[in-house]
Amino acid sequence: METRVQNLIILDKSGSMSSITSLAVAGVNETIGSIRAIEKKHPEQHQFVTLIAFCDCGQQYIFDNIPVAECRFITEDDYRPCCCTPLYDAIGNACIRMEKHIRDLENTAVSVTIITDGYENASKEFNHLSIVKLISRLKENGWLFAYIGADHDVESVAFSLQIDHSLSFCKDTEGVKAMFAKEQDARSRWNENISMCCSMESPSSFKEAVTKASKASYFNKD
Repeated sequence: METRVQNLIILDKSGSMSSITSLAVAGVNETIGSIRAIEKKHPEQHQFVTLIAFCDCGQQYIFDNIPVAECRFITEDDYRPCCCTPLYDAIGNACIRMEKHIRDLENTAVSVTIITDGYENASKEFNHLSIVKLISRLKENGWLFAYIGADHDVESVAFSLQIDHSLSFCKDTEGVKAMFAKEQDARSRWNENISMCCSMESPSSFKEAVTKASKASYFNKD
């Protein structure tokens, strides 16, 4: 079955991320490379990338629904951390925009990966309750949400947002590299699950197949 996979990556660029700027850039580039590899392995899956870097200055769309084959590697000119962490606004605006984009598209799976090193502290448009309702509704449509964080209680925040998959990392060279490696492995297995589920389901059951894949263990291999 021909499918479209939307890889939505929401990357914190608040000032506290400045200590790992080069590591974050390198990790994102490795993720882009891994998505390219997934498309080669599963040619029936057409991979698209949306990469948003956010801080209190606004939400910067480095890539906006670009086929992965057309994505360039980013540089530190694309990612310059500063100011505060409007996490809810970044999640809310990015997900609503993606939902509108895919509204009329068939057989589309969405993976949302959120990477941050701190708590929400600056949102003006969305609050905790509105984000929980949004995430819960999108999960019913098979969307995958993964919350990756450092320097705060990552598991608790993910749980409070109704996000099933979470991963903590240490903000040092070894910790950031290990985090991106685990994220890329998880993404690859999720796409493998989608491919397997869709091959066993009828086209009319695509939503059920993707939901099944998104509910499966993500960061843990077992």
